[in-house]
Amino acid sequence: MSRTKKFITKANNSITDFREKAKKPREPITTKSSLFSIISWAFYDLGNTIFSILIVSFYFTLWVLNDDIGGTDSDYAYANAISMALVFLTAPIIGALSDQANRRMPFLFYTTLLCVGFTALLGYKKEGWDNSTTLYYSLLFFIIANYFYQAGLIFYDSTLATISTPGNRGRIGGIGVGIGYIGSLVGVVAGYYLIETLGFPLQAIFQATAMLFLIFAIPCFIFVKETPKDSFWPGLMVIMILLALLNVYLIEDFSSGFNISTISILMFTVCIFCLYGYFSTPTTPLFKEGSISTAVSGTFGQLRETLSMLDDFPGLGRFLLGRVFYTDAANTATAFAAIYVSEEFGMTTADITKYMFLGIISSIVSGFLWGYLVDIVGPKITLNMVLWVWFATFGLLISTVWLGLPGWMIWLAPFLAGIALGGTWCADRPYMLVLTPPRYIGQFYGLYSMVGRFATIIGPLSWGLIVDGLNLGRPAAMAFLFIVMAIGYVILQGVDDKPREWAPEHLADYEPEPPRGSIGRSR
Repeated sequence: MSRTKKFITKANNSITDFREKAKKPREPITTKSSLFSIISWAFYDLGNTIFSILIVSFYFTLWVLNDDIGGTDSDYAYANAISMALVFLTAPIIGALSDQANRRMPFLFYTTLLCVGFTALLGYKKEGWDNSTTLYYSLLFFIIANYFYQAGLIFYDSTLATISTPGNRGRIGGIGVGIGYIGSLVGVVAGYYLIETLGFPLQAIFQATAMLFLIFAIPCFIFVKETPKDSFWPGLMVIMILLALLNVYLIEDFSSGFNISTISILMFTVCIFCLYGYFSTPTTPLFKEGSISTAVSGTFGQLRETLSMLDDFPGLGRFLLGRVFYTDAANTATAFAAIYVSEEFGMTTADITKYMFLGIISSIVSGFLWGYLVDIVGPKITLNMVLWVWFATFGLLISTVWLGLPGWMIWLAPFLAGIALGGTWCADRPYMLVLTPPRYIGQFYGLYSMVGRFATIIGPLSWGLIVDGLNLGRPAAMAFLFIVMAIGYVILQGVDDKPREWAPEHLADYEPEPPRGSIGRSR
């Protein structure tokens, strides 16, 4: 049989298999959690996507390169790389710590709160600061905000197992991605309205982003329950304390002395009651052993075992290695998209908003479709298809500049990129869960984040080096990302996505049997 006939036969068999799987009844998405809890979980994706699109990918990058500020590609690239380096160094510890805990939601709450706080400070200019000083402090605030945003994703990604089962995980993940990109739509529309209609400066976007992120994250904190005794009230007390202290700061003029007003005394009283509520509210103990010191020491014990365990779970190490490359290309391209079309094609802020709008719409629609595809054909085939869409996107962005293709063709790129970006996370997270034993989800999600962030250190650094260091231009930097993603594609071909049969000691609720005689019996 010729190679052509073999290929046609294999393709026909794949199509037949796809149709058979599509006909099989699928497990309802509400098997483990209510629809309301699932939507509440997905709303966090909506909020953090607003941060990602407006700060990491769009307005903050444009603000750095703004003529009034005078920043460069390298300024933003190095700040991004530093924040990713911090995540790279701490992600395994954060993931292992979450495995030592009964709940991951408190960690998600506090990382989100810190991200929101430092996001609100972006673009802050104190009296007497020149533009370079303002840029320096804003880049510092960006490093901190982006670090806590990325750290929060470790906890958020691992909570997918809390609300889903293997039979509906792809669709629930797809719901999260689809609703998440609605957040991009909300963010871009809000940004366009603030700047183009109301005439606010770019800095106003940063405060709006912080507010929207917090608002959409709150339903996840309240309605996604990891244990029956979960309570959001302690977290709410923390928010109230911070708001009360903020009111004191805004009301009082401490430059003329510490003359406290009646309202400030009232705010301090609120803080005292909130502290009492925080410590007195009954809830599930955060750490299994009930001690933070015990949990931290257990964390380092886990870390020593993590790399040695990697070979015990087939395909997991190779998947993580491949993820270094394809997430590098995807995240770097997303982060520098606004700079690329602004500098290479002369797009205005309004043009870039429309450009991003096309990508967001395709992301929303494709997020739901990719999720169904994951449940039908599995995450491996789905991710392969996604990476081919990325190849087409990079090829279009590069050839439009180097080959002088018609300018209108660049408007196809956001459509393809939106499809690819939505599919990347729809297939990526379920793929990781297939390969990961339930008992070590948090720990290996720390490594999952670690390898992705390691790649995202290399991506911005290489972009800055190629564009500003070697002066090869932005299309050359985009070509480098194409090669990086191709390497990741080749590595992933050796990883299958067949369901694993885990040993009892690898299950989440496993407790070892006590030795004979340990409960009072003689040996």
